[in-house]
Amino acid sequence: MKKIAYLLLIFLSLNSYAATQRVEVMGMVCAFCAQGIEKSLQTIKDVNDVYVNLDNYFVIIESKNTVGIPDEMIKNIIVDAGYDVKKIETINASVKEIRAKYEKK
Repeated sequence: MKKIAYLLLIFLSLNSYAATQRVEVMGMVCAFCAQGIEKSLQTIKDVNDVYVNLDNYFVIIESKNTVGIPDEMIKNIIVDAGYDVKKIETINASVKEIRAKYEKK
């Protein structure tokens, strides 16, 4: 019985994390580009945090839920802003962790 309780606790804790998505964006060339994308994505009600890395052409989006933001919604916002989306994937890191990793350099 204890094993089941531990497994249930582990399962519930794993599913309580917010979804984090990494978006490869082509066409970002300046800080103004990055700021525009960040502000546009932050208007989505389920977005918790956004990090734009201009040097490596990616955006990290952390949602408030475990499902994430629909890929099509992300793509539409970025394309409407004038950029191309190369790839969208779910990752196992928070915006805070990614920001710390890249801003440390």
